[in-house]
Amino acid sequence: MKKLSDPFREDMARIKRELEKLHGCKIHVGIMGDAGSRILTIAGVHEYGATIRPSQAKNLAIPLDKEAKGKSPSAFNDLEWIPGHDPGVSFLARKKRRRAKNKKSEGLSPSSDYNPDDYTWMYMLVKSVTIPERSFIRGSYDNGKDAIEDFCKEAVDGIIRKGWTAEMAAEHIGKNAVYMTRQYMNKSIPPPKSDITMRTTNRYQTLYDTGELVGSIWFDPEWGAGL
Repeated sequence: MKKLSDPFREDMARIKRELEKLHGCKIHVGIMGDAGSRILTIAGVHEYGATIRPSQAKNLAIPLDKEAKGKSPSAFNDLEWIPGHDPGVSFLARKKRRRAKNKKSEGLSPSSDYNPDDYTWMYMLVKSVTIPERSFIRGSYDNGKDAIEDFCKEAVDGIIRKGWTAEMAAEHIGKNAVYMTRQYMNKSIPPPKSDITMRTTNRYQTLYDTGELVGSIWFDPEWGAGL
């Protein structure tokens, strides 16, 4: 007797199997890195805000010039310490060879004994710096709940109508959630960058400078986790 195949039942079994597997998957979206890693620390500071204080030196050295960005003051041998007008604030600067108007001296407050136009201002020395909260993980989720729901519906539809596996469906959800989060970050989450920060960058987006942070956003499916 010839054995008859039942493609409808086979497809229903496949759909049930893949949907059950997808149901048991948690998709983590965020910064992918080891606990305590540098990029996770940076992400946490921006997500929740933080007050940063020096751990070994007396002061934090805030770069004021693009040449100083990413470098320690010890990389220079011609810096002059200049007291600030405000308590707890001072500067490290380079004396210019000839006097010229320095537009970047605007907003600095050295003591009255120093002419700002005579120096190239390299660092501001402060006791602490407060980084404001700019939530990009929680914020993107709160603003994109409807979009995430659509991604999930599309994933289920892909399994039912397009023959997707649970892995393909999870990838669809994850990649779209990553894109959504990155787009949210590109909107320049308030508050805006400070005037001091803008001295060393041409990027106005608050969470974008080198692209390292936004590029670290990715997804990680956890299978068999349940809901």
